[in-house]
Amino acid sequence: MPSERQIGLRVRLLKNALGLAVFASFFFVPSASAALVVEVDYSGVAAYEAAFQSAANTWQGLLGGYQDGLIVSRSFGSTALENQVLETVRIQASVASIDGAGGTLGQAGFTEFGLDTSGYKLATDGRMQFDSADFGGLTPGQREALILHEMAHVLGFGTLWTDNGVYVNGSGEFTGVNATAVWQTEFGQSGTPDVELSGGVGTANGHWNEFDTGSNFTGITDGLGRDMTFELMTGWLNPNSFISELTLASFRDIGFATTNATAVPEPGSTLLWSVLGLAAESRRRLLKRRLAS
Repeated sequence: MPSERQIGLRVRLLKNALGLAVFASFFFVPSASAALVVEVDYSGVAAYEAAFQSAANTWQGLLGGYQDGLIVSRSFGSTALENQVLETVRIQASVASIDGAGGTLGQAGFTEFGLDTSGYKLATDGRMQFDSADFGGLTPGQREALILHEMAHVLGFGTLWTDNGVYVNGSGEFTGVNATAVWQTEFGQSGTPDVELSGGVGTANGHWNEFDTGSNFTGITDGLGRDMTFELMTGWLNPNSFISELTLASFRDIGFATTNATAVPEPGSTLLWSVLGLAAESRRRLLKRRLAS
């Protein structure tokens, strides 16, 4: 009989599927120390708040919890407590003026972290900011996909790879064992998953690889026939993007438990997850993005 926590995850995913056309197949969550809670403190236009909460529900459902999560040390400003299991990642999210239309679309990253007894470096706090001058011009599907994408960076996708020993900047190869297994079995590829090296600072070394800035198919497809061009965590966002088993496996490689489920947001036209800058401190990797011209 499933545990209370497992039932709760199934209900949250189902609610999200009914509410925002995010579809998921349900499997039991691998054993983890505690269920993940993504707590979003949102400020801005009230009409956008539901999209942030939907993204939080999606990621906490898909990632499930941590393989370990017992925090033994933390950064100075972290809200996590030492000698306790990390349960909540707190994200400050806002839609407000940044630099006007056509400039920075948004910026996101973890701001504080904790180290668990297994040696994983885990995000404990983060922030997401989107420019109101650009954000309102996106379609609802684009906004939902953008928030999902940026929230993944807060949780560690691309931002905690190097710190967790699964990526060397400039190598173009993600070396985590779980993602590599999916790359070879689900996508039928040899070697290790390819990481984007073009697109400029912040797009490079933090996303799955695409060809021709996302304008052509890669020819690399999963078991459902979906081309990597449409994967949510590539450097360019295309219509009908999806979260692949590869992305979920990469989260296992940096300390999460993860479910075996695939969520499918419905974004609109192609966008570039381009970056204007990256903070120097390793514990404050802030990714800034703007719309492609």
